[in-house]
Amino acid sequence: MTHSEHIAFLVSNKLGDSLLLLPLAHNLVRSGHRVTVFGQQAHALSSWLPGLDVRPVPSEGVSALAQFDSLFQMDVDQPIALDPHNCPRPLRSLTMWLRQQPAQPRLFLDELRHFAKAVYGIEDWSAACGLVTQHPERWRQNRRRIVIHPTAGSAERYWSDSKFIQLAQRLCRDGHDVAFVVEEREAAAWQAAAQGQPFTVNHFESLQALGDYIHESGYLIGNDSGIGHLASALGVPTVTISHRPRNMLRWRPQWAPGVIVPHLWLPLRAWRRKYWRLAVTVAAVTRSLRQLQKMEARNDRPNVTAPPGLGKAVVTEIPPA
Repeated sequence: MTHSEHIAFLVSNKLGDSLLLLPLAHNLVRSGHRVTVFGQQAHALSSWLPGLDVRPVPSEGVSALAQFDSLFQMDVDQPIALDPHNCPRPLRSLTMWLRQQPAQPRLFLDELRHFAKAVYGIEDWSAACGLVTQHPERWRQNRRRIVIHPTAGSAERYWSDSKFIQLAQRLCRDGHDVAFVVEEREAAAWQAAAQGQPFTVNHFESLQALGDYIHESGYLIGNDSGIGHLASALGVPTVTISHRPRNMLRWRPQWAPGVIVPHLWLPLRAWRRKYWRLAVTVAAVTRSLRQLQKMEARNDRPNVTAPPGLGKAVVTEIPPA
C-alpha cells in the first residue's frame, strides 16, 4: 500500500487486545494515513492517546463505516460482526492474515509488525503503545506499593482468593505496601476479606483513575488480564499468574519488564488444565517478584525520569519452578 487512506480501525472489546493493537494505529498515522479508532476500552483512555481520534464503537454497526476507505479489525466477529466477502469497504483482518502464514512462536507485537509491513508497507515500526498520562512525573513514585489484581475476564483465569490474601500478607511482612484493585461489584466481598489485614482494597470510578493509581505504583501482580497489559503499557513491571503459562509466550504484557510465574510440573495435560491453581504456589509468586526486582537492579540507571522501554517489546521471563 502506497497511497494514503482514511482507515476505520476497530479494536477489541477486551482491554488487553485493545492496548496491543494501538501500536499499529500509531504507525499507520506516522505513515501518513488518517486513522479513526473505534473501541469502548480505547475510548475510556482517549485523553491519554494524543494524535489518535478515538471514538466509541458505532451503535449502527457496519453501516456507519461506509465513509471510510478501508477497515481494520483483528477478528471478523467483534467488536462489529463483519462478513469479509460483503463489507462496505475493503477489510484487513490480522487473524485472517495470520491463518495464511506459517505458524511461528512470536510475541504478539512481533506478529503485528510483520502484518504492518506485509499489508500496509510499514518499514519504520515502533511498538510503543502511546499512552501518555496527565502526570508522567508521577511514574512509579510509590515504589513500595505493589498492586494486586486478583480477578480476570473469565473465571478459568482466576488463581485463588485465599492464595492472593496469603501473598499480600507475606508481601506486607516484607515491607511492601499492598493494595488490591477490583471492580465495584467485587469490592464488598474483598473489603470484607481485608478486615483486620495489613493491605487495602480499592475500586475506581473509571479505567483512567485505575490507570493513574497503577502508574504511580511500583509493581503489579495479577492473573492474565487486561489490567496487566495496562500496567505494562504505563511502564510498570508485572508479575503474571496464568492458567496457561506457555500461551503467555505470545500474549504476555510486552512493554515493561515482566515475569510469568512458573507452575509445578504436572505430567498430564488434563491435570495441568484442571489443577493449575494447585501448581502455582505463593512462594513461586514471591520468587518471581524478587527475580523481577533483581532484573531491574541489574538494568538500573541513575536519573531515570520517564518510563523506560516503552518503544519496543521486552522479553518477559518464565523463571524455573
